[in-house]
Amino acid sequence: MSKPVDASQVTVHLSADYAADLNARVERGEFASLDEGVAAELAELNYRRAAEIVGGADKLEALLDQLEAEDVPADDVDARPFFEELLAGLRPPSKP
Repeated sequence: MSKPVDASQVTVHLSADYAADLNARVERGEFASLDEGVAAELAELNYRRAAEIVGGADKLEALLDQLEAEDVPADDVDARPFFEELLAGLRPPSKP
C-alpha cells in the first residue's frame, strides 16, 4: 500500500540535464520560479496522460468542453466544485 504524500513538502529528483533546462526556462522568464516550472510540467504530464486514456487530445478537449457545458439540475448534488477542480487539473497551463 502506498504511503500518503505530505502535501506540505514534496521532493522531486530531476536529471542534471532536465534541471539545467528547467532553470534556463525560469531565467528566460517562461516561469516565475522553479516551483512554478515543475508544477506546469506536471500539469502538462497529467494532460498528456488523460489524452492518452481517452484516445487523443481532440477527444479529451471534446470531453472537457462537454463537462464544462453541462448544467447540474438544482435538485441534484452540486458536483460543480469537483468538476471545476478536475478540469483545472487537466487543462494545460496557459502560456505567456
